[in-house]
Amino acid sequence: MCGLFARFGSAISAAHQELVLAALKGRGPNAQGSHLECLNDKNNNWITLLHTRLAIQDLSPLGNQPMVCPEAKLWLVFNGEIYNQWELRQELERCGICFRSNSDTEVLLHGYRHWGAALWGKLNGIFAVAIWDGMRQELCLARDSCGVKPLLWQRQGTAVTVASELSAFEAASLASRRKLSINGLQSYALWGAVEAPYTILEGVEVFPAGHYVICNSHAQQAPQPFAAPLTVPKPLDELLAQAVARQAIGNQPVGLFLSGGLDSGLLAALLRKHQQGPIHSLAIGFEQLPGAVDETNLAALTANHLQLSHQRVLITAQALEAAFEPFLAAIDQPSIDGFNTFLVAQAARAQGMVVAFSGLGADELFYGYGHMGWPKPLQRLACRRIPASGLTPWRKHSLLRQRAERCGSTGASNQECSSYMANTLLRDSDAVTMAQGLELRVPFLDPDLIAFAKTKSAVEHLSAGPKTLLRQQAQALLPTEILQGPKRGFNLPLSPWLSSNKRFSPSRLVHKLAQIDIPAQAIWRSWYLMQLSPRRYATYWRWVVLSEWLSK
Repeated sequence: MCGLFARFGSAISAAHQELVLAALKGRGPNAQGSHLECLNDKNNNWITLLHTRLAIQDLSPLGNQPMVCPEAKLWLVFNGEIYNQWELRQELERCGICFRSNSDTEVLLHGYRHWGAALWGKLNGIFAVAIWDGMRQELCLARDSCGVKPLLWQRQGTAVTVASELSAFEAASLASRRKLSINGLQSYALWGAVEAPYTILEGVEVFPAGHYVICNSHAQQAPQPFAAPLTVPKPLDELLAQAVARQAIGNQPVGLFLSGGLDSGLLAALLRKHQQGPIHSLAIGFEQLPGAVDETNLAALTANHLQLSHQRVLITAQALEAAFEPFLAAIDQPSIDGFNTFLVAQAARAQGMVVAFSGLGADELFYGYGHMGWPKPLQRLACRRIPASGLTPWRKHSLLRQRAERCGSTGASNQECSSYMANTLLRDSDAVTMAQGLELRVPFLDPDLIAFAKTKSAVEHLSAGPKTLLRQQAQALLPTEILQGPKRGFNLPLSPWLSSNKRFSPSRLVHKLAQIDIPAQAIWRSWYLMQLSPRRYATYWRWVVLSEWLSK
């Protein structure tokens, strides 16, 4: 996993290039590189490619980027992991292509040289890619079909800039926290996360998942969807084992974020069947934090059952305080989510993990949320709204309708994957893990598993309760206590901390957020709701994160 920046347009200064690389260093602490080229066209355009590398496949300098194919005049920067790189490599070798490295980056480079844009539909993996074609004077951009890896872009006339993070646009002086997107801010107020294609910064948007585009100096083209790889029908147990095997690749050992629940436990059991030797897992617990949901005893039960090398890390109020500033630096864009994942990632990195499996996607695909069984599509979407947003009823309904339109389908799984998972879970998880040089893998989002899950009806998914199909697969693999336990979620005990810290008082937030027209009434009502129900801290946490992020 890595950080990338690419610009087709006017040159950016050497000082700004250094600032961009510094902003992306957390995503790629092992190496960095650049390629600058003056195009000498009538607009005096330049191509600028910057990259920071987290080495996972082929740890040698042969995997460094930008990577070049001199004979074809192709330059590439890439963030992600290609899980079927060896099948594609063999296919390219049969066509006469010789490889210098074992890196999946080189497979992308020669794959694009050989297949062009048809490459994107052949990939099984997570990716955000920018390729400069010097012969055609074109920049090609592409992003994986689930949007696991981030790709943000800014279009100004024929100039195009893309990056892995908003921080890179800020570092290049192409966007600023002094100019916020009204649409982005309002969607954040309602959902607790900015709704794509908006970002919180004016002028920067989210590049659509499952699309590619060709950019040149002649005209601004619209992104085009690419077809996902064809799937072969298989039983669910084979698909799960296949997804874990595909993603347990690379030259770094795979660890696990282990909760006390079904999803991570099932991944651990499948990884144990696939892999011999020690498998490292980690669970987060809480100490002297009343109201915390602590699943570490259940996680330890799973770890003992599967003979994992397990660590339990305890979080105190002091640890929350110490982690808050680094979290704000990592999150890149305000969100009510992500602090929990940040704490897990921080602990995992301290334990030496570089690659970790996460159960993200299981709930969204296999009906893990109670509201997914509700019959009305708008009602399902509406339950994700956060009260006390400060928006008018008309604007709240308008944002709800917009989310419904962007989801495209009224199916519960598609709605969750296209909205909550894409805008909150995937975005935040990537930001807070990559900021610490940790690669997160999500086997439940394997294309074949997605295709399988979407062929099943809500009745089939819920016939014996939430995640019926996954629970059936886990029957012979996990302890009874895990199989029969209710869904708890990873809730941080933030209410006492927020209530007792003068830094987060409502009066301070009212003053700080007045500059962006957040109504004082919305802030005070959020505070009141948190006092009534401490576990529902998200209403107030939304304003705390926004206020503190803006202050930075």
